[in-house]
Amino acid sequence: MDEKKATPKAAHETQNHDSNSPTLLKPKSQREYRLLSALVKGEVMRYELDLIIGAQNSPEYVSRLRMAGWDIRTERIPMIDRDGHKVRVGRYKLSDEHRALAAKLLNNGG
Repeated sequence: MDEKKATPKAAHETQNHDSNSPTLLKPKSQREYRLLSALVKGEVMRYELDLIIGAQNSPEYVSRLRMAGWDIRTERIPMIDRDGHKVRVGRYKLSDEHRALAAKLLNNGG
């Protein structure tokens, strides 16, 4: 299985994030909050994430959180689609460190 690791920028280098704030990585939209909340619970398949966050472009929201510094990893899982073709679907997960940080952020109400 292939794994793609995010290349997060340092929090002080990301746009719209105050380097003196304890919530440097705070999501900016409800979709980003739902995405982060789902990833705190564990790994999520890309097609499931569309339903969870309420958008058909969940990779865009994953990208936004990565740009904000979140360490979201993508693993490509080989599968067979309904037509019998071999495909690889994405599965997202937070690093252990960022999963703990996200849980704390979400439990404190952001």
